[in-house]
Amino acid sequence: MSNVNVNNEFSEFGKKMKIVGIMTILVIIPFVGSFLSFIGFIFGLMALGDIRNANNKLNQPSLENYRSKFIIAVIFRMIGSVVSIVGSFYTFPSLFDFSFSISIPALIMSFIPMFVGFVINLIAGILEMDAWRSLTDFFNQHRTLFPSYVANEASEGSDKLRTAALMNILSFLIITILIGWIFQIIGYFKLAKLEETTGYAASKTTPSAPRVQPTSPPAPVPSGTNFCSNCGAKLTGAEKYCPECGSTLN
Repeated sequence: MSNVNVNNEFSEFGKKMKIVGIMTILVIIPFVGSFLSFIGFIFGLMALGDIRNANNKLNQPSLENYRSKFIIAVIFRMIGSVVSIVGSFYTFPSLFDFSFSISIPALIMSFIPMFVGFVINLIAGILEMDAWRSLTDFFNQHRTLFPSYVANEASEGSDKLRTAALMNILSFLIITILIGWIFQIIGYFKLAKLEETTGYAASKTTPSAPRVQPTSPPAPVPSGTNFCSNCGAKLTGAEKYCPECGSTLN
């Protein structure tokens, strides 16, 4: 699996993750933050193409699981956001229009789209967490494809992004939004280390066959050597009695 072309695909993936990380930092810029966030989103989708190309050669379920679940999570998040926005149009005008009388059942009904949007976004967050977990598993299981330090950084980066997805699920706690943003930045820049794998090919050493120590040939038996018929002791042939058992020799 240590194919140079595969590592070049991961290098391109790392370069795009760096751009996504930079855009994630710049979202705090007033007026243009949303536009920069959209650019980061586009590069994130383009990075999935690099994963697809790499997996065409590797055929790893963990990579395919990452890519497919991340795409589904994006689709769910877009649907959830649209539903939530639609619900807000029905809810907030009635809250601030004090001259408008609204019944409790009608108010509950107006919150239903927002609740449905929240549930859809929750599912999206869970899917994204599982996607990043699959990518972490891939880097842990195939470390020999990358330089050692790159494999460590990539594994930690995808794990940080999994934590960021969890923080986004808990965004109703407000403080978790900031924590998730920080984890995203760290995760993207750790994955950006993959750009240093360009042209890298893991060295595989073929195990050598064990050396067979030559055995010494058996020492030749001197001519005229006999053995005692009683105990089997070696004799020179000149004895009349066996030196071991004392038997008379013929």
